[in-house]
Amino acid sequence: MKLQIKSLKPEETVTIQLRGLYESYGYKKYRMGRFEEYSLYAMNKRFLASENVITFTDLDGKLLALKPDVTLSIVKNTKANRENTEKLYYIENVYRESKESHTYKEISQMGLEIIGNVDRYAAIEVLSLAEHSLNAISPQFILSVSHMNFVLGFFDELQLDEEKKKRILQCIRSKNTNELKLAGQEAKIKEEQLSVLCKILTLYGDFSSTLRKANEIAVNNVMKETLKELEAIYRVLRTLNLGKKIQLDFSMINDIDYYNGIIFQGYIEGLPRSVLAGGEYSVMMEKMGRDAEALGFALYLSELQHLPMEPSIYDVEAMILYDKDTDYGKLASAVRQLIKEGNRVRAAEAIPKGLRYKTLYRFTQDGLREERKEC
Repeated sequence: MKLQIKSLKPEETVTIQLRGLYESYGYKKYRMGRFEEYSLYAMNKRFLASENVITFTDLDGKLLALKPDVTLSIVKNTKANRENTEKLYYIENVYRESKESHTYKEISQMGLEIIGNVDRYAAIEVLSLAEHSLNAISPQFILSVSHMNFVLGFFDELQLDEEKKKRILQCIRSKNTNELKLAGQEAKIKEEQLSVLCKILTLYGDFSSTLRKANEIAVNNVMKETLKELEAIYRVLRTLNLGKKIQLDFSMINDIDYYNGIIFQGYIEGLPRSVLAGGEYSVMMEKMGRDAEALGFALYLSELQHLPMEPSIYDVEAMILYDKDTDYGKLASAVRQLIKEGNRVRAAEAIPKGLRYKTLYRFTQDGLREERKEC
């Protein structure tokens, strides 16, 4: 029987579709409790979006927290290592501080992780699943991709202290050319090197043309090898008839204490914020003492509630009226047949008050008889 999802919210529809997709690629559902020991987050605050965490004392005296993050819990509990790779997906609610309202909010998200050995195929698979995930929401999407090593590889040429490096990275993230020039001059960066940094701010757009422009300013092997890796991944995606809506954006730089390698964000037309974000976070794994690489993404289901929805015209497509002396076996068969044809069906002795239906049927010994349309 085909599942009817006409009345479901976008986030519910997407969840149903993507569970099957992820499991078909061998990802197992990760289940976690709503609470986690606060010590996990206290020791790893630098990896959280906000240091403010909702805590309470359990009956046994332990300090617990409503989980603000899923990845930390997965990393804590996984048995994966470089010889034993785990592929997991999750559907969870997390509790974080809202930057807009400065109140706590419950965020519904879905995501997947590969933990263990992350090779080029893993990157191809995760990017393809990210693209499929966005397309499940809307065909009007963009997947923006970058690679941390391109910019960080250039920083090897600059030999900056951490404070100056972070300031310049922030200028790149915000695409602030004037502030970047000022920060570069104060850091005594050479004119030709500062020129390269300014060009990085313009490296975004169509994948092929942006890659070509990036090759023109690549000055060392780290940068060149990074571009070769991106080109190879993109070539495979195109053979899979994917990648048409992937663009490069080298000004996209994530937290260097968390991420390394490939990073990406997904956007849906009509929504102001990214609905998907991910990348390789092997740096975080190392800082947490885990001998494994990791790559994954989160899909922010709560953002989908802002998508415009077409109002439902009908509660059901078919309303069936029957009498007390009806052959219920035949009635049940008629209901199943209409459902099989893609209809939502309501059967009753009288029409429920306020019910909106497309077609009204009368069930008789001879079968269904259409009486009128649209109410």
